[in-house]
Amino acid sequence: MDYRLIVLSSSGKPMSVENWTCASDVEAIDRASHYVSSFGRELWQGERHVSTFAGTLITPPPETAELSR
Repeated sequence: MDYRLIVLSSSGKPMSVENWTCASDVEAIDRASHYVSSFGRELWQGERHVSTFAGTLITPPPETAELSR
């Protein structure tokens, strides 16, 4: 089956895309879970959203940023 991993930018917009062929959702999710990105990534199969993965950097919500000033 064909999957695509969308790597997100700090604004949550697509920054890059990788196309993969995997035998199942389980294989695609496992592969995507080992992919490291700063701001997160999304796994899709065609028009179907399979999973979302958090990035290694977390941007604090605006109210938290205001409190730390």
